[in-house]
Amino acid sequence: MSATIRFLAIAVAVLSLTYGIQGQDRESCSNATLHGSYGLHAIGTLPGGVPFAAVGRFEFDGAGSLKGKLVVRAGGNNVQPPEFTGAYSVNPDCTMTDTWGPPINSTHFAVIVDHGKGYAILSNTQGSGETISADAKRQ
Repeated sequence: MSATIRFLAIAVAVLSLTYGIQGQDRESCSNATLHGSYGLHAIGTLPGGVPFAAVGRFEFDGAGSLKGKLVVRAGGNNVQPPEFTGAYSVNPDCTMTDTWGPPINSTHFAVIVDHGKGYAILSNTQGSGETISADAKRQ
């Protein structure tokens, strides 16, 4: 076998292993990926353009239900709405949608990171005038 052919054979083998390892690295998610408690920090604007910041704690049951508690600083005031419940749905590509029930009543799009150790979230409530961006980490 010539040196050129041997080199090409080795190069093909190395590339095959490299792409095989990268393929195994792909994360697949489900509702079970989010389970337990997460701490959240959010910033944005509320309807009417009022800037706000919030911190909160969320609990995911791994089956599509959540509950949350927030403390919000908006317009120079602290607001602590009552605890709320909601639902979430995780896609295999680790994107997620959720709905927070009363009194919050909002929907969001999120991306799960680091095998469920955290997520990044954006508000998705049509026509609400709110813009929310947040990150959360498993506690």
